[in-house]
Amino acid sequence: TLSALYVGRNSVGIGGAQHLANLLNHNSKLVKLDLQSNEISDGIQYLADALQNNITLKTLNLARNNIGDKGAYNLANALEYNNVK
Repeated sequence: TLSALYVGRNSVGIGGAQHLANLLNHNSKLVKLDLQSNEISDGIQYLADALQNNITLKTLNLARNNIGDKGAYNLANALEYNNVK
């Protein structure tokens, strides 16, 4: 079973963030996700929504994704509900 996924530096963008959020909504084994340098920007909202319900993910790297103030706020609120570092 997949427990760690590194997709850094792949320019997944907003659409890719939406697909990864869907993965988080339906995956109960993933504990580490590295999304650094993927131009996620406003796509962070999809990930934030998914993180509110995901209890298995422990490590998340979102460095260099230009998520902005609103995205950071939404992400911070989502992280209150799970175990992500």
